[in-house]
Amino acid sequence: MSASASQRKTLSISEQLELIDDVKVKKLKLAAAAKKYGIGYSTAAKILKKEDDLRSCMQMNGNTNRKRKRQSVHKDVNEALTQWFTQACAQGATVTNHVIRQKASQLAVNLEVDFEPSNGWLMCWKQANNVSFKKFHGESTSRSGVVFGIIRSFKAYYRRELVRMPIAAIDATPPVPLFEVAKQITVLKAMHMMKRALFMVKPLNKDVMFPFFTSISLSLSLCLSHSLSLSLFLPQLSISFSEQSNNDCIP
Repeated sequence: MSASASQRKTLSISEQLELIDDVKVKKLKLAAAAKKYGIGYSTAAKILKKEDDLRSCMQMNGNTNRKRKRQSVHKDVNEALTQWFTQACAQGATVTNHVIRQKASQLAVNLEVDFEPSNGWLMCWKQANNVSFKKFHGESTSRSGVVFGIIRSFKAYYRRELVRMPIAAIDATPPVPLFEVAKQITVLKAMHMMKRALFMVKPLNKDVMFPFFTSISLSLSLCLSHSLSLSLFLPQLSISFSEQSNNDCIP
């Protein structure tokens, strides 16, 4: 790793907006701006693309350069969400951006607050609570783009089905331990969740998708009818369902 790469850092929202102003107002070259703020060129380019979200976040939380910061207008929702998120991660639940926004909307209704979680709000909440998501890359590069897209969508819908159970358990009164939830996920129940996920995938190219869906649907139907092992069709999909998610929460 080069010395410059090792010195790269994560910029605050105000610093990212300063970088944008340097490029757009002061006409500083993007490469020079990246060097000035100690980040990579591609990172600087991504910052430029999310200008609207950054300004929205700044507007909601006030000027971060002020000595006394203005409290967020959604302080109650943010605090309740942070408490829930900490509890969910402590119990090993899989939490994604979609789940966070969904929970924030639910908390806003419970607290009788007029609030719609936006991308800008989510970005600001994650930065305020030092939350990031890491991705695990283990997909085969030999698959065609279409089939790879199908599998990614299928896994995403299956993951959504899967995370509903632990999230519901955490929200239950009293909360249900996750190891008890795991006992409820039988092979048959997992196959039913996979079947629902399969039919949520929207085909784009029928000529390519039809053979794939027909093959997987027949395999699922056979397994559901005879309670056979998942191994009948898992090799065909080349998916490891022991990995419940491509995103793990890192508080």
